[in-house]
Amino acid sequence: MTTEPDLFTEPAPAIDVDRAAEWCRELWWDEPLTAADLPSERDRNVLITAADGRAAVLKISNAAERAAVVDLELAAMHHLASVDPELPIPRTLATRTGSATATVVGADEREHLARLITVVPGTALQGRSVGPELARQIGAIGARTSVGLQGLQHSASGRSHDWDIRQVSSLLARGPAGLSDDDRQLVQAVVARVRQTAEQTWRLPSGIQHADVTLTNVLADDAGIVTGLVDFGDIQFTATVCDLAVSLTSVLRSVAHASPEALRSTAAAFLEGYTRIRPLDGAEAVAIADLVLARLAVTVLVSARRAPRHPDNADYITQYDDASWSLLRQLSIIDPADLTHSLARMAGASVPRSGSAAALRDRRAHVLGGPLAPLSYAEPLEFVAGEGPWLIAADGRRYLDGYNNVPVVGHANPVVAQAISQQARRLNTNTRYLHETIVALAERITATLPDGLDTCVFVNSGTEANDLAWRLATHYTGGSGGIVAEWAYHGISAGTVDFSSNEWPPGHSPGHVGTFRAPHLDTPDAAPVGRADALQRVEHAALGLNDRSHRPALLMVDPQFTSEGILDASPEYMSGLVDGAHAAGALFLADEVQSGFGRSGAHLWRFASLGLVPDLVTLGKPMGNGHPIAALITRREIADAFTQQYEFFSTFGGNPVSCAAAMAVLDVLQDNQIPQQAPIVGEHLRSELRGLAVQHPVIHAVRGTGLIAGVELRRADPSASRPFARAVMEGLRERGTLIGTTGPGGNVLKIRPPLVWTTEHADLLVRMLADVLTDLTG
Repeated sequence: MTTEPDLFTEPAPAIDVDRAAEWCRELWWDEPLTAADLPSERDRNVLITAADGRAAVLKISNAAERAAVVDLELAAMHHLASVDPELPIPRTLATRTGSATATVVGADEREHLARLITVVPGTALQGRSVGPELARQIGAIGARTSVGLQGLQHSASGRSHDWDIRQVSSLLARGPAGLSDDDRQLVQAVVARVRQTAEQTWRLPSGIQHADVTLTNVLADDAGIVTGLVDFGDIQFTATVCDLAVSLTSVLRSVAHASPEALRSTAAAFLEGYTRIRPLDGAEAVAIADLVLARLAVTVLVSARRAPRHPDNADYITQYDDASWSLLRQLSIIDPADLTHSLARMAGASVPRSGSAAALRDRRAHVLGGPLAPLSYAEPLEFVAGEGPWLIAADGRRYLDGYNNVPVVGHANPVVAQAISQQARRLNTNTRYLHETIVALAERITATLPDGLDTCVFVNSGTEANDLAWRLATHYTGGSGGIVAEWAYHGISAGTVDFSSNEWPPGHSPGHVGTFRAPHLDTPDAAPVGRADALQRVEHAALGLNDRSHRPALLMVDPQFTSEGILDASPEYMSGLVDGAHAAGALFLADEVQSGFGRSGAHLWRFASLGLVPDLVTLGKPMGNGHPIAALITRREIADAFTQQYEFFSTFGGNPVSCAAAMAVLDVLQDNQIPQQAPIVGEHLRSELRGLAVQHPVIHAVRGTGLIAGVELRRADPSASRPFARAVMEGLRERGTLIGTTGPGGNVLKIRPPLVWTTEHADLLVRMLADVLTDLTG
């Protein structure tokens, strides 16, 4: 890296305004001109005004400034004018010979590069108190400039100078001249605190930056509207967040003597304006606090060193001192973690507080109700990140996720995350307004369903979808009874919990709900339960409802019978359920929350692979890869009958952000052919599990269709099967693999991973399971 110490020791150009006007007439405008001084730290700026009212600024660079650096400034201005023509920055005016610069000689015989640039309207904000609205605008123009400079390359951009935040340690090492003992100790302590962050900025997103978007260079009109940005003299290649820190520090200095609340609101507004245009990643956000302190340290050190050397310009050099010291003292006494957390949170990247897992568990139990919100595993896991089929714990250990179906296209899928972020930054309302994404998503989903299922209603969860389906069914049929499998799960609302028979306490049986036996097989090689069995079971449930004065309105079923132990129903059995429901006067609902979105194969829906045509279909959170969106799809006449008397509206259901997430999920499924791969991986998994059963007779059966597997475990003592399955689940957790248990007896291992699993992930789980079974059975 090239350093340029002379730039800060050389005096400013020795050129009076009359001579500047003469040069301007000779080189640019051949007409009468007037000239007036403008302030500058190390260069010379002169306002040139023509008789016709035209105005421009003649910038005369310090003699120590390299021609390549001046060319970098010109290149940056030209680049920004090309990529963001509306950005209010100066434009360079060519000499009469077509050159961008000219060489002039001052009274002291030193040579300087001079250029003429257009005047940007407004006055510099330095000296004005910046409120939140103005701070927001300053953040925005800084971010706009940073984004606009992306892609620019220049050989001189690797320069460094005294104002470079990254060099705060070396600046201090040259000696904090002119400081009192107390001030010296404060700066030394601050530099020690921020040194590591400043030195590691090379790891952060970087590029050519203006590096001086400060109140000295940001212009505004009398109404407080930002009108322009000037002075590219500090331009360099650096971390983008360093550029942000320079600007934020300048803004905060303007309210350094105000209340702490004013400091917070001003910082928050600035970061809001900035991040609306350029979001920060977590590492950048965490660095803001230290880099602001580093900039303040740089400011007071530069001032202390330069003011004695340039007494004729001391007022300009020291103009920031009072506010800088005040702000430095205020911020330095704040706990570093608190300051870092506060600014990172304002930037939209909240930093979790660290602590022991035991302490976190106790805090959770205190505020989340303990047993009301139970944790998985005897030793609960704290996850802090995810990546595809993996979850990453606080201690850095990676766990293979074989359980969570909600992140259907993998944890932290970048396509889905980007879709959510972009839409959230643009707009989020509700379905009472026209929006392309909402309509397109409904069209895309209904296009995958049988003819007639043409009406889509968006809600937030599978529970809400099933709850609404129940309301539609009772209104359409006039019935008041529901039919579900004996160990079903369909939601947690007051209405749907009655249809979640696996949640019923002993002895509880809602009078308006009838149950039927799921297609359990007593032995793995038993003949599939057929159509006649299904018809008979539904008829029996319907008669029971009639006896309790309830006519059936709806039969709802998870076509994979996941909660019942992951059962493989035959098409004949399922068609018997549909026909039995219709014969009883009820509608048939396929609950695809657990088995849909490609888990069963290329048709996307389990009911489709079974050849069924439901009256209603419900989808849940896999629809948005975990983002809260779900849907009910039905026939128009069913919806129309309901709306004749009722209006339905879900404030968040179908909001544009959630719909963008769901569209991205469909894109990923399609582009990566995930539904086509899921059955291949699933069949490989079940084949390997069946092979394992040969060695471990405790495996009674392996079931599933698509990428899901139910492994039924049976001990000689039936009462030991549930705790044994739990022990297997815990053993897999200890080895870094997550699964669940399910079924009426709690003895079925539920393997229901994100659909991004490959056969290698399946093999890993089987190897882990083999080890656990060997350890537990000897």
